[in-house]
Amino acid sequence: MTNFVCIKWGDKYPAKYVNNLYNMVKRNYKKEFTFTCYTDDSTDIICDTAPIPDDGLLHPKYYFGKENFCFDRAKFLIFNSKEWLGYKGNWCYLDLDVVIQEDITEIETLSQKPRMIYCRWQPESQKHDRLFIEIRGTFYNSSVTMWPDDSTKHIYEDVLQNSEAVFKTYFKGSDNYHYWRQRKFWNDVPGGWIYSWNRGKHLDDLEPFKFRPDAKICLFNTDNVPHPSAKKFLELADCKDENIVRLWQ
Repeated sequence: MTNFVCIKWGDKYPAKYVNNLYNMVKRNYKKEFTFTCYTDDSTDIICDTAPIPDDGLLHPKYYFGKENFCFDRAKFLIFNSKEWLGYKGNWCYLDLDVVIQEDITEIETLSQKPRMIYCRWQPESQKHDRLFIEIRGTFYNSSVTMWPDDSTKHIYEDVLQNSEAVFKTYFKGSDNYHYWRQRKFWNDVPGGWIYSWNRGKHLDDLEPFKFRPDAKICLFNTDNVPHPSAKKFLELADCKDENIVRLWQ
């Protein structure tokens, strides 16, 4: 059994994003699964929902709009999902702005190891850049994250026990934490699975904003510097490509 989870808080993403993500999983995952959205507002959401766990620290109400570091710290909550939801099996977290293009049933097997996206579209030389190191930059992207059973519980507990150090050291976000503090724990999502709409599929990719039919999942991630050929980023809501529009429903 694979248990899919996502998070919706606030008003940036309407219920449509959750529903579309759920429908994409239904079309492309061919075995039994659960799908739960952690949310503070379940209005119009068609999948199972659960309140965002309030542990006194990670719920967005404690930091959103109040502190400007580690903006997505609520994502650490998903790593305690077995306790919050009680489901058996493995887990897959998905960001709301991903587009699932093809069959992802292999997640049942892949999630037997903890996995996170490694961004192949970033230059490897960046690892040695002084600024990259000082801000604890990351080659990880948690838009698609998988893990077995309760194997990530130690991450949740580490953040609880060392919250101030974690939030202020990895102030750019939770992906930075995973890259610098949990790197030995994570395995890669297969490279052919993922591409970035704004960056392409790999470092030598010179065409952003291009549909890749040979991939399984498209990310609408952004970073500090746009692709040299693009000079801007596109979010999912702004994408007019007919392939993406057709799949994202």
